[in-house]
Amino acid sequence: MAEQAHNQTNPGYETTDARITPLAQTGLFITALVVASFVGMIVLFRVFAYYQPLFDDPVPPLVDNRVATDAPRLQVDPPKQKFELAQSEAAILNSYGWIDQQVKVVHIPIERAIDLVSEGKMPLITPAAP
Repeated sequence: MAEQAHNQTNPGYETTDARITPLAQTGLFITALVVASFVGMIVLFRVFAYYQPLFDDPVPPLVDNRVATDAPRLQVDPPKQKFELAQSEAAILNSYGWIDQQVKVVHIPIERAIDLVSEGKMPLITPAAP
């Protein structure tokens, strides 16, 4: 008898249905939010498209003189090119040579130039004042 009374009060499953009104309202709200978002994005992008030309920089006057090429501008071997650049800079900084033979201007190794300047045998060249 106790079991029959227990089964009548607690059948072990849901005896009422879920209310459909709050579920439908939530679905409509989400749908309206999605539609409003799409409309807002369309409006925003049209505003951006309208104002973009106003913020663009003017075309440079020499744009027609530029040489446009379709060739790739990639470094083939960057470590090798960096090494070659360092070698050429070291050769210039550590050797003697002419800069302008008619005016008799030469370049000397940087260590030698530091020694001559520190001994006072070579004056520092200061740039001309504007």
